[in-house]
Amino acid sequence: MSEQVELCSLASEFTEALARQQRLAERREAVVTRLHDEVERLRRGEVEAALDLVRHSLIRLHDQILRQAEHVTVPLGVDELRALLTALADEAADTVARTGVERYVPRPGEAFDRALQRPVGRAAAESPEAEGTVARAVAAGFLQGERVVRKADVVVSRWEPDAPPSPVGAHDTTTSQRND
Repeated sequence: MSEQVELCSLASEFTEALARQQRLAERREAVVTRLHDEVERLRRGEVEAALDLVRHSLIRLHDQILRQAEHVTVPLGVDELRALLTALADEAADTVARTGVERYVPRPGEAFDRALQRPVGRAAAESPEAEGTVARAVAAGFLQGERVVRKADVVVSRWEPDAPPSPVGAHDTTTSQRND
């Protein structure tokens, strides 16, 4: 009989221990679920904050364009139109910069860098030393720290000993155009 009582007591202890483990597992599950929900809420908040930054920047750009349009009262000459469009492009680049992305414009003569630049044409180099350098930038690139958001489109200098040097851009062979 004492063996039966002892077995019943062990069974009871085992059942209680199992119930405690079940309650602990349920609490852990509740904590994990709560933490997961909180992480998802924070992620949504971060995305919305980033989108708000872009939205506000684009709204400022929109307002800038409208302000510029109000000042146009007569047909613009080429120089005035170029200056206006350049100012708007600069404002767009400033808008992008507010998101942590900086404009990168390669300078003529710097070495062509495939990691940062995309060749879209070639021009005759003035000397063998100019081989493989940037002849001119066609479109700016954009960088976020070390990450390349968009490569800069460039015309690359190629040394052709039999060809006379040409002014940059005069005999470019453009292989593609960006439609961004």
